[in-house]
Amino acid sequence: MIQEAFKSQFKQVQAISEKVQSQLKPQLDKAAKEGKKVLSQLGATKTEEKSISEIISEIREQNPTLKRLILSLDSATYDARKQLTWNASMMSAYAKFQAEIKFDKNVKPAVENYLSTAESQFKTLLEKANELKEKVIN
Repeated sequence: MIQEAFKSQFKQVQAISEKVQSQLKPQLDKAAKEGKKVLSQLGATKTEEKSISEIISEIREQNPTLKRLILSLDSATYDARKQLTWNASMMSAYAKFQAEIKFDKNVKPAVENYLSTAESQFKTLLEKANELKEKVIN
């Protein structure tokens, strides 16, 4: 019994893992492609065939001064930075939209219910207080 439950849970974990990998793979491929593009724009060629030190040497040759390196880096990463900014803006807008939907669906009715309950109880208490006040006065 325990082994069957364990196997079932293991299969669920594997399915989730495969799902996450299938969703992440296109993003990782895109990031790798963008990284190669940036390295190419910085002056590195055929990065797949070279070591990191060789790539750095090529970049240093193409960008002899710090100012030149910074300008090249700024230029090479411009599209990626704009894309990241756009994606972050869209993700935050989507998250806000989803939060508003959840608020309207779940939180707002509960708050309105509590407010109406509190209001009716307050009115009841106010009526009882007025009744007691009239009894005391008379």
